[in-house]
Amino acid sequence: MMTLAYPILYITRREHGQTQKYVAQQLSISPQRYQLKESGKASFTLPEARILSDLYDKSIDDLFSKEIKVR
Repeated sequence: MMTLAYPILYITRREHGQTQKYVAQQLSISPQRYQLKESGKASFTLPEARILSDLYDKSIDDLFSKEIKVR
């Protein structure tokens, strides 16, 4: 079983067909560091959150929400 710290970020990344390695490159960090951040074992910096927000055209609040809204 996988526990997701940031389910919206994970789902959005997968919907865009992007790997953790690709996103890590966009953030100029190692894939291992990105995996720690996505799993909640390390924190994203504000500049990293802004890059992700721009990359996915979603607000920082939406990307890092722990709630999944079903419409």
